[in-house]
Amino acid sequence: MPTTVTGLVLLVVLLLPGLTFVIIRERRGSERRPTPFRETGAVVFCSVLTELATLILFAVARGLMPGLTPDVGRLVREGADYARDHYAELGWWAVALLLFSCALAATAAALTGDRPHASAMSAWWVMFDRWFPGESPIVGCILEDGSYIEGRQASFNVSSDDSPDRDLVLVEPLKYRAPGTTEMHAFPWGAACISARRIVAMFVSYPPVPEGEAEAAATQASASAAS
Repeated sequence: MPTTVTGLVLLVVLLLPGLTFVIIRERRGSERRPTPFRETGAVVFCSVLTELATLILFAVARGLMPGLTPDVGRLVREGADYARDHYAELGWWAVALLLFSCALAATAAALTGDRPHASAMSAWWVMFDRWFPGESPIVGCILEDGSYIEGRQASFNVSSDDSPDRDLVLVEPLKYRAPGTTEMHAFPWGAACISARRIVAMFVSYPPVPEGEAEAAATQASASAAS
């Protein structure tokens, strides 16, 4: 950890774009739990790439508009003297370049984080998002006590681990069948939260799709399973 203000500022400058990339990817995809080494490597690697791209663009801008950009040559030669005389300009440019690097990282995360690879998905993610993204299918769950509950999927835990410590939220129209009975009853509530630990089997009914789109979805699902 840095022990000086300068070291802390340099650490923030180095890691902020990569941290932006990781956070946005997590928001747009399945939640994964990489090792600390791998996550740190992703943050540093993305930060270095985006900041290098930003510096290259700044060099181009410096060549095209020398009067509107800081004189890096003088800054290197004169050091603190030039910085004291142009601290406001240098400060604004430093902030702008850092924000531009973060914007590049955010754009890269938005373009690459929509659909993680099938190997990094949980079974819930595959059923609820991979095959028919954007839909809210009807989900039926047989619970461990023999009861059955059915409703429209509203939200689910996006963790890539098929862990029992997560929940599924269903909304109306809700139907329920008590243990040991065969008759279904409408459930007079707006939503239900079901623990994955209590689910024995799950059934998903997707909205009807045109024949061509159904064949394409089936082909995509087969390709994902093969990979």
